[in-house]
Amino acid sequence: MGAPTESYVKLSKEESMILSNEQVYVPEYVCVLDDTLLRDVCVTSGTGPGAWVLINSNKSFEELNDLLGPNELNLAKIDATSLAMDILGRPITNTAIVGALAKISGLYTLDQLAAALKLQFKGAIADKNIELINQTFQEVEIQEPVRDYDREKAEKLVWGHLEPQYIGAEDVPIGAPWYTPGGSEKVNTGGWGIYRIEFYPEHCSQCQNCYFACPDMCIVREKREDGLWYVTGTDDFHCKGCRLCVEVCPGKKGVIARKAILKE
Repeated sequence: MGAPTESYVKLSKEESMILSNEQVYVPEYVCVLDDTLLRDVCVTSGTGPGAWVLINSNKSFEELNDLLGPNELNLAKIDATSLAMDILGRPITNTAIVGALAKISGLYTLDQLAAALKLQFKGAIADKNIELINQTFQEVEIQEPVRDYDREKAEKLVWGHLEPQYIGAEDVPIGAPWYTPGGSEKVNTGGWGIYRIEFYPEHCSQCQNCYFACPDMCIVREKREDGLWYVTGTDDFHCKGCRLCVEVCPGKKGVIARKAILKE
């Protein structure tokens, strides 16, 4: 749960090829650990034809391509969450993804990855993570046909205040970049969380605790004829499911008016 984040790593079999440590603007490999990001973030920015996108998902390739839009990419997928739950007992997908990346990239071997895991973890934890990378290496699915990577056509996008290469972005005063024109109002931050909040008005005492506790102003209210504001629901489009409103709700007669439901 939370805002989309990015991290970068530069790998090469030739040490002299890595000359700087800034973010990667023209990636050859993109790993997406949560397929809900495909709805809100352009994960393929800067990629050239034949670049790889590896996605943690149980969706079909057809569904993933619909979310990505027209592309000339190589696509791979693995249900890393389910495998991590089966082997680690926790939905931690980092290790699973690097195991699948070993298969599609050939940048490192499973033995090299296992050695790195033994430096990070010990005993049974290391053994389970090694089991996980071996499993994802075997089960990662690759969409056919596989395209050759054309590095020359990979291009760093021009950033503006709004979105890379949006018309007029260069005319907007410099500020923090945002991914979607219109700012946060237009971004489906409700897709970031793992919970949705159900509201039961018959149990609401109108104490307004939820309204003041919500960090994202997602409590829906209306002003009625008596001049008072009444809580009427939740802005699901923006609610990240932090559950603070559930925690502060006193409800009526011991029954709270809000409940956090785990998304399927």
